[in-house]
Amino acid sequence: MQITEVMRRRLLLAIFVVSGFTGLIYESIWSHYLKLFLGHAAYAQTLVLAIFMGGMALGSWMVARYSWRIRQLLWGYVLVEALIGILGIVFHQTFVAAVDFSFASVIPALPAGLLIHAYKWALAAALILPQSVLLGMTFPLISGGLIRRWPERPGETLATLYFTNSLGAAIGVLVSGFVLISAVGLPGTIRIAGLLNIALALAIGAIVRGQSEPAAVSQNASAQLPGKDKLARWFTVAAFLTGAASFMYELGWIRMLSLVLGSSTHSFELMLSAFIFGLAFGGLYVRRRIGRIPDPVAYVAHVLIAMGTLAALTLPAYNLTFDFMAWFLGTSAHTATGYAKFNLISQSIAALIMIPATFCAGMTLPLLTHELMRRGTGERAIGTIYSANTLGAIVGVLLTIHVLMPLVGVKGVILGGAGIHMALGLSRLLANRRYPSRTGAVGLAGAIGVLGFAIFVVNLDPAKMASGVYRTGSAALPDGATITYLRDGKTATISLVALDGTVTIATNGKPDAGIQMGPGEATVDESTMVLAAAIPLSMHPHPARVANIGFGSGLTTHTLLTSSLVERLDSIEIEPLMVAAARKGFGPRIGNVFDDPRSHIVYEDAKTFFASAREPYDLIVSEPSNPWVSGVATLFSDEFYSRITHYLAPDGYFVQWMQVYETNIGVLASVIKALAPHFGAYALYNTDDLDILIIATRGTALRTPDDRLLQSPQLRAELTRVGVQSVADIEMRKIGDNRTIGPLLQTLPVPPNSDFFPYVDLNAPRLRYMRENALELPALTVLPVPFLELLGGSAPPPGPTAEPAANSVLFRDRLVRRALEIRRAVATGSLNDLDPLSALYLSRIGMSRDRCAADAPQDPWAIAVRSISDATAAYLNPAELEEIWIQVVSSPCYRDATGERRTWADLLAAISRRNAPQIVQLGSELLGSQPSASAPTASAGDLAYLTTVTAAAYIRMGEIAQARSLLQAQWRRIDHAGQFDLALRELLALTQSAGTDALAPATRQ
Repeated sequence: MQITEVMRRRLLLAIFVVSGFTGLIYESIWSHYLKLFLGHAAYAQTLVLAIFMGGMALGSWMVARYSWRIRQLLWGYVLVEALIGILGIVFHQTFVAAVDFSFASVIPALPAGLLIHAYKWALAAALILPQSVLLGMTFPLISGGLIRRWPERPGETLATLYFTNSLGAAIGVLVSGFVLISAVGLPGTIRIAGLLNIALALAIGAIVRGQSEPAAVSQNASAQLPGKDKLARWFTVAAFLTGAASFMYELGWIRMLSLVLGSSTHSFELMLSAFIFGLAFGGLYVRRRIGRIPDPVAYVAHVLIAMGTLAALTLPAYNLTFDFMAWFLGTSAHTATGYAKFNLISQSIAALIMIPATFCAGMTLPLLTHELMRRGTGERAIGTIYSANTLGAIVGVLLTIHVLMPLVGVKGVILGGAGIHMALGLSRLLANRRYPSRTGAVGLAGAIGVLGFAIFVVNLDPAKMASGVYRTGSAALPDGATITYLRDGKTATISLVALDGTVTIATNGKPDAGIQMGPGEATVDESTMVLAAAIPLSMHPHPARVANIGFGSGLTTHTLLTSSLVERLDSIEIEPLMVAAARKGFGPRIGNVFDDPRSHIVYEDAKTFFASAREPYDLIVSEPSNPWVSGVATLFSDEFYSRITHYLAPDGYFVQWMQVYETNIGVLASVIKALAPHFGAYALYNTDDLDILIIATRGTALRTPDDRLLQSPQLRAELTRVGVQSVADIEMRKIGDNRTIGPLLQTLPVPPNSDFFPYVDLNAPRLRYMRENALELPALTVLPVPFLELLGGSAPPPGPTAEPAANSVLFRDRLVRRALEIRRAVATGSLNDLDPLSALYLSRIGMSRDRCAADAPQDPWAIAVRSISDATAAYLNPAELEEIWIQVVSSPCYRDATGERRTWADLLAAISRRNAPQIVQLGSELLGSQPSASAPTASAGDLAYLTTVTAAAYIRMGEIAQARSLLQAQWRRIDHAGQFDLALRELLALTQSAGTDALAPATRQ
């Protein structure tokens, strides 16, 4: 019988791991859900922490107040776990219904400002408060029930429960973030947690069924309530203040480590789990010792002092974490395995910073609870200490986010928490008049010395904090760089770094925009920001009401305001310090933002702002941060695009920025799949070979860019600065649209990015680390054939090809300049201004009949013709190319060429003329010939070239079935590692798409 009771007790202690596991799944998943409503991960995490801890405080207080009336605490626990599970199962449907109703009906009816914020926070709190209250009841119920049944070692029972609950919580954070969300999404994850709660209730019920529970031990009549007993009151105050200080640490460390590990969702989960692991092992350590401590009050005081000391020491240790991360990134491969190691190293860094102090924090609650119980308050002490601690946590969270972080920064937050703990410990020692031994005195003096050292000597290195080490692999800024601004805001740490005249604004070490503020040339970022305004302005004839999501440097807003057609422009930014930093760093360059009366800056999340808007917008530009940053991917989701169309006019335009570095085409396809169903048409434009813009409209088709809409002198000046001289420079940046590249992106095996199935948020951090890219997309604009023209996706601009601006950063412009140089050399007969290789090829084209007489020189001639075609065909119009091909066909080598060499030359001439029937005829002939060692068709690159251009010509002619047959016949023979791979995949998708028949040669409006 004794063995059975021992096993039953151990089983109940162990199974409480599941309760902690589900509890932190709820906290983690609620953060994901609420950031969809509140607009920023930091705000969601703040509210979840506050309500989660507040609800638990209320729940534990309720149990503390009434537990003596409950005859069967464990059966009460079973009921509570079952209710938690039921609420977890129905949470998703409840959240979606409440949020949809709020955005559709409530928020539009409320006046803008505080009332909307109050409603949002109240609704968010109401969604998670019931479960939080129930979760707060679980610990005092199960601990009280176990102590009633096995009263001989109450301290050990409490410490063990703290350990198992915290261990389950730490594991729950990791499993939900790295496994469950990826596998079943947010709805599936929270339902699994609910089912686990119900399973836990059933398991506990089975264990205690038929077992009697002793009545509550009567409270010692001589024991005073905490409000009347000074020492008991100190225990309660200590629980409150240590809760506040601990969450000051947590929030301060998370902000600090975001600059080292990155601010992705996975980084947050790793940091949170490290924090909880420390609590768990602190509880485990004190479990066996709690009943044998001779002076528990002094012991608690020393633990508090030690905790404050260890927290203060995290500041000098923090500076070293940058160097540690830089060392790791310098020695680790950027592969999938390397990413797993990166997460392991990130967890280790978080553990090194957090666990020493949180280990002490994990000891304090069991010690305080046990000592209060010993003073005769009985099991009510459990709820009293637990509720005071969680109430303190609420105060710590709110005070840190909204007051301390912007006011004193992360250093002040950490030192404030350390000061609270050390003051608590010292106050208790002095109140007891227990003077320490010589060794103890030295220790206390050392602790005070550490705090003074951290306050007056230790400084957080601003260069390291602004380095973005998790991306750059360097814990230092480049030589010559200076930091002109560094402040901790409510949601992020904002910095300005100047180098060689270029000022870069960054959030948590990640650059968001860079502008050349000196006399030098424009940066690549400037091209993207200017074009994000100019391209939609060149299409929309009346953009009266405009909104810009994400302030960044302010240059996009400034450029939008250069158009006299804009009557009102709202810039939506959630972090006020972003605007303050931009004004300091870029003020002279973005004057319109602050001086133009049409400009309005709103500090709000985008979803709430638009829900409260009274009139639709003609143009909305979305320039958030990179989608791997926690919370940002929700601005690239199906739900966001569905909602944003409600705030656009029927012919309104929407612009989405996205990078093609540190990502892959799958992520971009996931975004396109989310966006496409909500818009009538869209197109992708290359801005600087590293960034693209998705231009979408609610109408049935995008307008052709019109130069007449870009005649504002200020706008022309901005465009000239970034190397854009006319709409021709805009048109040649087009990568494709919903008719051409859309079918390919729809066929990629990725789901549409969703708020509730967050494909982008889960994959973007890994791709960032692995340095993958989607550069094959802008590379479509530099294929050696006029690919988009042949597909009918664009028409060549009228008139001669303009010389690209010398300051253009685009790789294609360099190729256009070379093509124009070749044409001029053909027209003038002078090769002096040509690059050596092009001059060699032109000279070979005109070689004499005698040199063409033998077979051997024919190969150099054929190679020269192909090379000149590759350098010109996609960059000049047919009339300009005709001069080159007149010289080719009049050359002695052409007249003497036979067989495949002649056919190749004729094919290249047909490509220059965009003569689709001739391309099909000659391309098919070359594809049907037998490869030989001496024939050009022997190379894999030529096979891909021929298949691409022939299939594109078939599509141009409307012969889709023939194009599909050709691609299927050649697919296994083609080298898919070359430059034509994406084009071939695009062609195959087009031929398999039901909408291919809609493709036709583009006409100019």
